[in-house]
Amino acid sequence: MNRRFTLQTYLYAALIEGMIALLWLLLIPSDPKSVWLFGISKFRLILLMAMILLLIVTSTLTYKAKKDPRWYQKATQKIDGIFTQEGHLTTGTVLTLSGFLSGIYFLYTAFTTTDLFLQGYFTRLAPFMFWFTLMCGQAVPVIFKDREVFKGYFRSHGIAVLVLFMILISGLAMHSYLWELQPEDWDQHTMFNQDNKFDLERQDIFAIFIEGDRLQQGINPYQRSLDFDTVEWNQIFATYLPISYTLAWLTQEIGLEDFIQWLGFWRAIFLIANLGIAYLLFYVPYHRYNNLALAVIAGVFWLFNRWTLHMTMIYHIDFIAIFFLLLSLILWPRHKIISLLAFGLSLSVKHIAMFMIPLFIIWIWQSVKNRSIKQFVQLNLVMASVPLIVSAPFLIWNAEGFVKSIFVSAIRISESHFGAPAIDTLLGLSGIPAKLPMLAMMGLIFLAAWAKKIKVFTAAFLILLIFVDFNSVLFRQYMTWVFPVLPLAICETMLTPNKVSNDLTTRGQVNSK
Repeated sequence: MNRRFTLQTYLYAALIEGMIALLWLLLIPSDPKSVWLFGISKFRLILLMAMILLLIVTSTLTYKAKKDPRWYQKATQKIDGIFTQEGHLTTGTVLTLSGFLSGIYFLYTAFTTTDLFLQGYFTRLAPFMFWFTLMCGQAVPVIFKDREVFKGYFRSHGIAVLVLFMILISGLAMHSYLWELQPEDWDQHTMFNQDNKFDLERQDIFAIFIEGDRLQQGINPYQRSLDFDTVEWNQIFATYLPISYTLAWLTQEIGLEDFIQWLGFWRAIFLIANLGIAYLLFYVPYHRYNNLALAVIAGVFWLFNRWTLHMTMIYHIDFIAIFFLLLSLILWPRHKIISLLAFGLSLSVKHIAMFMIPLFIIWIWQSVKNRSIKQFVQLNLVMASVPLIVSAPFLIWNAEGFVKSIFVSAIRISESHFGAPAIDTLLGLSGIPAKLPMLAMMGLIFLAAWAKKIKVFTAAFLILLIFVDFNSVLFRQYMTWVFPVLPLAICETMLTPNKVSNDLTTRGQVNSK
């Protein structure tokens, strides 16, 4: 590992490999059944456009690296600056090696599978994955700028990285195994699957698929709420923000119109988010608080507790929303813009964390310099930008139906998968008044956060805990929202952070002597 493989070398190699991948993609014979435009399918046209765009970007960067020494020097220094921190080295190592290994596995599957459906899609994805795999593999010598950095990092963190990969691979194996597992394979006494609780057509994921299908037909998913006088029940309404339904529609547009095939694509996305959560839960205790034991406990607990396993078995979308929520909390306050965008993306996927909006507003106000109203408003707009952007087309399409559908969550009739009623149900409250006990408890957390008596992870944990214990409705998937924040709150309240800190990276600089 030495400096001979420079950023410029990387860009040249990536450009050549990208051209090979583009030629490969163009030479793949078209399937007459899927021809859409210019003799090619929608799916391959999207891949071509994406590959050409990436080649343009790569070409531009390669040209600048060659012709503009000042730009190249700054780019090299910036990359070196990022990867002088051990946390970034861990993240870079995990991402590049995971991408390289998963790419090899994908290419192996593409060339050996006998499944006609997989052959149709994997064959066309193979050129893209070929390029992706090589770019991930050759990124390693760029990340580790010289041999001493490589030796110093693995001397200090080799065991932790090995343990981390063991945890992630074990989680990958377990959750992939659950995809093929039927209730009758493990529920021998029919104690858990009474009334077909694991029936896919009774899960939210099937409802999302149906809404995507309706969008394909030009039907507004929020329109149905206007056909009813009351919207207290949510089973027949689209209650999520539009990003889930829009992505469901887009993936059906490229040919995944069969539910099982469509689900096969999305469960891979859910698994990536699931493993991403495990990585974040390992990262914070280890790199911010120098506690490998708690990092291992947090990662293992998340991947193998009953609620996470259950979520994988019913294919809910919560993993994606939880990942971006955790990312936003971890990045706050050193990377405010990215943190707020990540929080907005979490809300856009599933708005469970909406009760944390006041917390972020408080934290924004406390973080702005000189109590600048302008900066305060700007940061709040950043937080709201993603939900507003994804919602705008549907607000224009049918604002009344959109608002009425989203409002279902606020007035829905109390319900629980556990038969455990909240206090509002026992008091006979319904609608908005039923939320008052929960909001009153949350108000205390907001006051504590305002007074700076509790920190970020602790405040988030308490808000989510109150939501689970005081909300009128309690579903099994809600339990997964509380546990990932718990080990982070423990770190925050019981451990001393490292002196050198840079959210998502720390434990100091690599010793390159």
